[in-house]
Amino acid sequence: MNLKYEDEANKTLSSQTRKDLAAQLKADIDDWCIKEFTGEHRGHLGASLIGEECSRKIWYGFRWVKFQVFNGRMLRLFQRGHEEEARFIRWLRAIGCTVWEVDPNTGKQFRIWGVNGHYGGSSDSVGITKYFPDLPMLLEFKTHNTKSFVNLVNKGVILSKPQHYSQMCSYGKHYNFRYAIYVAVNKNDDDLHIEVIELNPNIGHELLNKAQDIIESQIPPQRISNQPSYYECGWCNFKDICHYNEPVEKNCRSCKYAKPIQEAQWKCEKYSQIIPTEFISKGCSEYVSIN
Repeated sequence: MNLKYEDEANKTLSSQTRKDLAAQLKADIDDWCIKEFTGEHRGHLGASLIGEECSRKIWYGFRWVKFQVFNGRMLRLFQRGHEEEARFIRWLRAIGCTVWEVDPNTGKQFRIWGVNGHYGGSSDSVGITKYFPDLPMLLEFKTHNTKSFVNLVNKGVILSKPQHYSQMCSYGKHYNFRYAIYVAVNKNDDDLHIEVIELNPNIGHELLNKAQDIIESQIPPQRISNQPSYYECGWCNFKDICHYNEPVEKNCRSCKYAKPIQEAQWKCEKYSQIIPTEFISKGCSEYVSIN
């Protein structure tokens, strides 16, 4: 884009130049967000994902078959969700709640681990209310658009956001929390929805078993549907790999010789040795797609 003064001596900008400058600034911000917020493949299978209905989708993500790239707008939305947590905590403390952002026993986030370190996640925080000061509860913070928020208010967390409920049950089982306080905000008008939810440790246990089955599988689990037109397949990042045999991303984890082992490590069955962490993202000349 060629941005220049209409009259350089007087430093004036034409109407078109002002529009072009605004568009350029937006593009620059999008580019910055992509560089700043785009991460890498997640090393473990996250507890936030284990509630997904399609086990093959979870498995594909764990095996690094395709990295999902988002545009600047979507990355800002994700980042906003993280940044909202500080507001939630500030509000709860302001009304007399005690909130722990880190585990006082470890000085780190409240984390869960399982399946030889290949499964886990971190909760938002833990708190107690002034009304029940001897009852610690899990705290879960979420942002929603208006459509999602209305559905949440009408149906409740368990029915409208079963994946969120699954995530909370996983943390609840690990830390023996009976209840969770779910705090949601409508990003469009700042309306709040709060639920105090009874957690089910049996669901947490079932999800841990599900995670183990997925992590230890050397072949893709069954699809949620054999029809690519199925609504959940429509927006899945792995649709073309799952239904149309699109080539997978080449790395050690998407290779059939790779096997997850203890201490969150990976072993190459071809060479009978542990794969160095720094090499996993590269793969080698003996690579064979796991798909």
